[in-house]
Amino acid sequence: MLPEDPDDFELTFETPSKKPARLPNGKRKPEFSPTRLRNYLMCPTYYRIEYVDKNGRFYHRAQAGWAFGSTLHQTLQSFHEEGGAASVSQEQLVERLDQTWISSGYRTPGVEEAHRVEAERILTHYHEAAAERAEATRTFLTEATLKYDMGPFVLTGRVDRIDEHVEDKALEIVDYKSRVDITEIEVKEALAMSVYQLLVKRLYPDRRVFATIHALVGGVTASASYTDEELDALEDDIRGVGIEILERDFEAVYPKPIPGVCHDCDFVELCARYWRQEGIDYVRALGLERGEHV
Repeated sequence: MLPEDPDDFELTFETPSKKPARLPNGKRKPEFSPTRLRNYLMCPTYYRIEYVDKNGRFYHRAQAGWAFGSTLHQTLQSFHEEGGAASVSQEQLVERLDQTWISSGYRTPGVEEAHRVEAERILTHYHEAAAERAEATRTFLTEATLKYDMGPFVLTGRVDRIDEHVEDKALEIVDYKSRVDITEIEVKEALAMSVYQLLVKRLYPDRRVFATIHALVGGVTASASYTDEELDALEDDIRGVGIEILERDFEAVYPKPIPGVCHDCDFVELCARYWRQEGIDYVRALGLERGEHV
């Protein structure tokens, strides 16, 4: 039974037995998204708390970055679903913030208002860019969940948008990020964009497929694509990680200090309790100064 008060929860590492790698016939296969795969590769303890013990909801904190990004995503989703720049004016796009704005996570009303002004600027410039693309592309899918059966599990991914290019019917996977800049290498190395390309290519094998990240704050875009050979290798790697997760004994997974990861993790204080209890010098392991705590 889960505690009603998160402060009463201790990281005792007593969980049910692990799931089998292959489920009996008729049973629904487990599903792995890019987020689940990334979280496991980043930190198996995070994966355990979030997906196995299912105690993550006690520790997740609302953050302004999440609220800002979600607002922009929802606004742009409705914009493209209704025909984009050809159907929705620049003024109408900005006005949609009244319906989509999320206020949680901002430290002060002043900080929230500054983000609101920035969102209006972003949407104004986004509309201009969308108008330039209107004749060359059409919206193929928005906020769609794609699935691909990989044997022991199903690979899933929820894409922000897919555009079809009029000239050659190529499919362009478009993802929004609330950041200033983006490069082709970053798109190529982004796990989520890699998974999305694999999913789309497996579902539409005769189409050219590539991925684009739109850095909304800076109004910058970058694109990258995979060869068929690269996608085959990616599929093998993902299958290997998925099987590893299914076969892992999470009862034997304990927190390990990870520099560059723990500082921004919602679960760090939970893990720090365990480290202090076990006498683990996490201060040194995380590169902190003496007297500084997570």
